[in-house]
Amino acid sequence: TDYSQMLKDEASLSRAKMAKIDLSNVINTVVEDFNNDLSNSNQNIKINVNQANLNGSKLHVLGVETKLEQIVANLLDNAVSFSPINSQILISCGIKKNEAQLVFEDEGPGFDENNINKVFNRFYSNRPEKFGEHSGLGLNIVKNIIELHGGSIAASNKDGRKKGAKIEVLLPVYNN
Repeated sequence: TDYSQMLKDEASLSRAKMAKIDLSNVINTVVEDFNNDLSNSNQNIKINVNQANLNGSKLHVLGVETKLEQIVANLLDNAVSFSPINSQILISCGIKKNEAQLVFEDEGPGFDENNINKVFNRFYSNRPEKFGEHSGLGLNIVKNIIELHGGSIAASNKDGRKKGAKIEVLLPVYNN
């Protein structure tokens, strides 16, 4: 089902009309929804957004708003699922070489260093059995949406250590 939906999403995105979107608004809306859900679930995981690097300016990209929301929601969903109780997820927003930069950092176990590049492969999952059934498509879907928006995504461990995952998303800034 996930695979079928992914193919439909890819086809619809290729036909969708892109518009000027304030990525900061998208992030804040998705984070507010997640924080409300997390406070109701007693997981005590807090999602914080750091927009200090924007110096008060807008973070405009050319895109499809629902797909940009899906990127943020999928990355947050992954971060939450790997985060321990009483931890924090940080999203940093900024501009890097005329690209919108989003960095998602959690306090989970991080990536298996031998498999970091594989996490974006279709059907790849490195989750322990206790996480239940997953299709292994989440990060692949995110990668495809980002690439269809002219951007890129990279995974690493925070500060080169194994503790905590770090995902960096770059999308072209829309200046018109």
